Amino acid sequence: MYPPPLPPLLPQVDLTDFQWQLLSYVASASVPVPDPDRGGSAADAVAGVGLDPEQVRADLPTLVWLKLVARKEGTLMVTDLGAAVAFRALYESAEERLGEIARLAAAHEEEAPRLARGVRRLAQGAL
Repeated sequence: MYPPPLPPLLPQVDLTDFQWQLLSYVASASVPVPDPDRGGSAADAVAGVGLDPEQVRADLPTLVWLKLVARKEGTLMVTDLGAAVAFRALYESAEERLGEIARLAAAHEEEAPRLARGVRRLAQGAL
């Protein structure tokens, strides 16, 4: 194939479901996320948002090693790379979902042609 495809701008990251959940949470948090390794109230705060503090302690070193999350003054912060990876995954998920909706609308185009046209235009960015 000519020209050859460009390499991806972001590395492909292979994380567990919980690591993706943790990265997504840290990336979207509006306040600093307490580091559960500090114990006590920090572990309670992490548990309060539905994350298992023990699982966070187990998976956090991988995210830190991959430079997706950083520890700073007792809190967890997403790095620029971590934010890019998290938001790329969110974008790809939304793109896939929109594609599925467009395929569903196309499959029922005869029954609802206006809806199918509207969904197709939405998927193409024309709306």
